[in-house]
Amino acid sequence: MLNILFTTENGPTKQTYFPAGTLEALERLGRVTYNPNPDRSLSEEQLCEAIQDIDVCLTHWGCAQFSREVLAHANRLKLIAHAAGSVADLVTPEVYARGIKVCSANAVMAKYVAESVLAYILAGLKWLPQQVEDVKVRNLWQTTRPVSSLYGLRIGLVGLGTIGRFLLDLLEPFQVQVKVYDPYITGAAIAQYPNVELASLQEVLAWGKIISIHASLTPETRGLLNAERLKLIQDGALLVNTARGPILDEPALIAELQSGRINAVLDVYTTEPLPLDSELRILENAILFPHSAGLSDRGVEMTLAILGEIERFAKGEPLQHEIPLKQFNLMTREREFKIYQ
Repeated sequence: MLNILFTTENGPTKQTYFPAGTLEALERLGRVTYNPNPDRSLSEEQLCEAIQDIDVCLTHWGCAQFSREVLAHANRLKLIAHAAGSVADLVTPEVYARGIKVCSANAVMAKYVAESVLAYILAGLKWLPQQVEDVKVRNLWQTTRPVSSLYGLRIGLVGLGTIGRFLLDLLEPFQVQVKVYDPYITGAAIAQYPNVELASLQEVLAWGKIISIHASLTPETRGLLNAERLKLIQDGALLVNTARGPILDEPALIAELQSGRINAVLDVYTTEPLPLDSELRILENAILFPHSAGLSDRGVEMTLAILGEIERFAKGEPLQHEIPLKQFNLMTREREFKIYQ
């Protein structure tokens, strides 16, 4: 049987994403060692100790990175199975260099994020939070806000990725036109979408009535939408960011919002949680969410997907959610390290 290490603490994450039935299923796949900490994931030191003689490591948010020090103790590790999204800050190039397989529920979580992006777009176009505030606080009945329809609008996507592809499917009934800036894809990748075309970043920003950011945070995309590029966005446009805060120059964005020239729906920020003194908090044309686009009452689907991966691995079958090195190199990461080819 496989020796499996479960790194998640016995707290809210475990209770939400690993209910009793899933842990019983995990235990049928191998001998499971559980994190003994009541309130935190394994530290790097604890992971170094616990990883010895482990074949599969099942991880979630908060796990220590598989650094060179950790890998030095991983004498049998063959699979890192992450029951959440990006693995870019969890695994390292050394993991791939050692031939350890990596899988993630990134594609499962992506559909929930795309669903939230659609909701955010509609909320921004129709000023939904503000209208609620008008009725409940200001006792207004007829809105004077410039409510817009999504049907037939021009949408610019900065980055595509898995979330962007799910979003394109959700947008199809609205008969929108879409231009995508993503230097890592070709026209063949979006050929199935007749109303979608690739374009330069400048063209996407200037053309779209809605700009939605889906790029990963990498050294190349940090500060990608600086003050100069934000000025390219047309007056009255809606900017939606569910990717990462540092992709935007936040002070420059605040200046644009203060001018009233554009509106925004933001789920991510340069500093999280959003500081109490952030000027974003007082801007009526900025709808703010607490980095929650990927949350869902069906989060256990991510767990089940990864349990399926562990079972396939045990049987020697191909993985369905494997993260190859090329995809890993393009994923959002806070840390920086050498890119392996």
